[in-house]
Amino acid sequence: MAPNWLGDAVMATPFLFALRSRLRDLDIHLLCRSYVSPVYCRCSAVDNMVVYERTDGISGALGAIRKGISREGRDICFVLPRSFSSALVAFFSRAGRRIGYGGELRGFLLSDTLPKDSYTEGHLTDVYLRLIERIDGVDQLDPPMPVVVPPYNWQEKIEELGLEKGYVVISPGAEYGPAKIWPHESYAELVSRIAAVTGRSIVVVGSESDRPSGARIFEKAGIDGHNLAGTCDVEGLLCILRGSSLVIGNDSGPVHLSAAMGRPTVTIFGSTSPEWTAPKGISTAIVRAGLDCSPCFERECPLGEARCMLDIDPELVFDTAHCLLREEFSEDA
Repeated sequence: MAPNWLGDAVMATPFLFALRSRLRDLDIHLLCRSYVSPVYCRCSAVDNMVVYERTDGISGALGAIRKGISREGRDICFVLPRSFSSALVAFFSRAGRRIGYGGELRGFLLSDTLPKDSYTEGHLTDVYLRLIERIDGVDQLDPPMPVVVPPYNWQEKIEELGLEKGYVVISPGAEYGPAKIWPHESYAELVSRIAAVTGRSIVVVGSESDRPSGARIFEKAGIDGHNLAGTCDVEGLLCILRGSSLVIGNDSGPVHLSAAMGRPTVTIFGSTSPEWTAPKGISTAIVRAGLDCSPCFERECPLGEARCMLDIDPELVFDTAHCLLREEFSEDA
């Protein structure tokens, strides 16, 4: 059972590759919401993907299981989300073993329960991998990296959008809450500097709610750019990210997607922990203020203003991003 957030879904891909490597004789059926399905639909570790809509709720998930997975395919159910509802779905799926983390009053619904406190110990990729240890008792000594495969026609898609080669993607939103969002003024100063120094065009991505943010960033920066927030689905987002020379964003889904596709990625952290959810990839960097109160994992700053974000200097983000750009093009030379 896959996680429901894009970033978490990406961080679950090493679990799938490790599961395929260690349980070669079993078919892997993946239950996931349609929103995160593009993360997995080209994943070689998955034999069968069973998709349901978020609006269908528990009954929709159970219906998808019964329609898409035979009884023989429900021997073991790994429950990656930590919600009560996901454990309830696993219980009613009639899987022989239901393995997940405790908490949320869901322990009685699972047959194998890992301590709830250990869910935040180590990186989330390792948290998911520990579930497999309940099957064979073997530690994962060399964990796979997250991998996401973009649509095979991604180049055609970015050509249709009229994007210039070498563009830089900005992801200024975060569904979690404002404590994870770097100020628009800071993004504006950053993209103005990128455009002036590198001459690269800027693309803003995100949900429909991020579209006004993109417009304000370009207005304050005094540059023209491509505000594509709210204009494409996740498949389209994968294409845009794959074609970029660099991605900069808050701790949210797009930075995990870009890192897992091998794109240079700078992530700005505030109330959340890079030790737990930093994007993993071949070319990634983290920028944070490092205040004593961070990480607090609050959606809104309990102190009134998120200094953990406000104190991050756009020049520091630019220098970090510029280093990744130089590395990217020196390797291509």
